[in-house]
Amino acid sequence: MPIANGRIEAAITGVGLCAPGRDNARPIMDVMLDAIDEALADAGLTLKDIDGIATFPLRASTKNDSPIDVTELKETLGIDLNFFSGGVEGPAQFTSIFDAVGAVMSGQARHVLCYRTLAQYTQQLHDRAHPRKPSDGYERVSGKWMYHRPFDVVSPVACTAMMFRRHMHEFGTTKEQLGHLVLNTRKNAARNPRAIYRDPMTMEDYLNARMICDPLGLYDCDALLDSSTVIIVSRLDAARDTRKKPLIIESISGRVGNHYSWDQFEPKWGMMALENGPHLWTKTDFKPKDVRVANLYDGFSPQTLIWLEALGFCGHGESGAFVDGGHRIALDGELPVNTGGGQLSGGRMHGFGLLWETCIQMWGEGGERQVPGNVNVGVAAAGGGPLAGSILLRRD
Repeated sequence: MPIANGRIEAAITGVGLCAPGRDNARPIMDVMLDAIDEALADAGLTLKDIDGIATFPLRASTKNDSPIDVTELKETLGIDLNFFSGGVEGPAQFTSIFDAVGAVMSGQARHVLCYRTLAQYTQQLHDRAHPRKPSDGYERVSGKWMYHRPFDVVSPVACTAMMFRRHMHEFGTTKEQLGHLVLNTRKNAARNPRAIYRDPMTMEDYLNARMICDPLGLYDCDALLDSSTVIIVSRLDAARDTRKKPLIIESISGRVGNHYSWDQFEPKWGMMALENGPHLWTKTDFKPKDVRVANLYDGFSPQTLIWLEALGFCGHGESGAFVDGGHRIALDGELPVNTGGGQLSGGRMHGFGLLWETCIQMWGEGGERQVPGNVNVGVAAAGGGPLAGSILLRRD
């Protein structure tokens, strides 16, 4: 990634989010366009200012996991582009952000519209209404999952459950400690009008929830929904002319090391975040203690614990104690975590919602959930298992 004078000359200038919920079925392109309109207004830009588009992945194996590709969006918007990217591999969901940074730093674009759009709840409803029958036949399993399916590992939740079970064994982490993390996200979601789950939750509710994959229950899993999140990445000189104070991209990490695997990463209680997180701090003078808000991936709740350790907010094996009681990670705690409800209660926006929330907090637009004080440094992290990407933002 080209760096000028050791610094990234790029910033986030506007964000948009449209998550209509589960009872308001809408064409996914309409949802996408609403998010774009909001992001453009947020930045004080128009479509004529956008000369780049980036997303990730371009197409997933399930179409509704990535229903709108960059060329389709370009034609819908009716704009010309100097840059576009729809990668199929990369360091987690922030791949499009990293691509956009490269585009603006190399002079290919001034303002890149990055997005993550999902229609997963629509897909779930379709699958329930049209269940596969034995007479339909079955697709042959291939790729890395062919080594999992013989053991009935049909979802990353199983791999994450084994990872957390090892963490419990190694460090004495408890289900109740994990519960305090989950309860914190629900408490924050109750203050977020865009969150999908806002009803109060008790520890008893959490511990008695339907088991999904021992020791992880229903509330340890993120909530599927249809949504679109848009982040506008601008070249720093162009960002100075936008409506709001730009959030400068201080550092990014797409490091991939160790084993690219859901179940063979070493140590067995860890994941790629352990490689990625420390690398984030190698290109900045900021330290973990400087961070005022952290929105960390929670496709499954234990993943947030590992990100806390990976980013140096606590030592290895100490994340359970760090979140115990929920005081340190509360809105008024030393490190407010997943302030909009994360993906567990806010909804699964595949990491982009976490970056959106970090921006909202740093612009002081959190409303009832706003973190107090000067939120001038924030971090967002995305990815579980072998996927990992992290971004450090600063506001001058």
